[in-house]
Amino acid sequence: MTQHRKGLVLDFGGVPTPPLLPAALAFEHREGLPEGTLLTGLYLDPEGIRLTEELERGTLTQTEWNEAAAGLLGIRPDNLMGRVFADLRPQPSVIAAAAARRAGVRVGILSNSVGPTPWNLYDGYELEVVCGCRRSCWPAR
Repeated sequence: MTQHRKGLVLDFGGVPTPPLLPAALAFEHREGLPEGTLLTGLYLDPEGIRLTEELERGTLTQTEWNEAAAGLLGIRPDNLMGRVFADLRPQPSVIAAAAARRAGVRVGILSNSVGPTPWNLYDGYELEVVCGCRRSCWPAR
């Protein structure tokens, strides 16, 4: 029996984008931080974990996260998330996903909720963004 694929679901970070770790390391270098500062401060420190989880659940805005995370890291808060992920660029898998979509396969890219302001993670990817959080960042469907 021939199976026909009806859908393709991808995770945003590390699939349509390069892996997140090199972007984090490049950020640390640009900011003059010791290697590992970002990961230790936001993913190992209990307060950093709480802040990032709240951001991803949509209970903390990106601006609020920028302010609080910058305080933990001892750096300036303006557009912190945009600075952290400045090196993310579409990968060849985005082209493959677009080809699948043109062939009639429904394509969905899942991501945590980080909101579109002050930095829109999804700019440049030609994606229809649908948000399911309780904030009014995008129309939920």
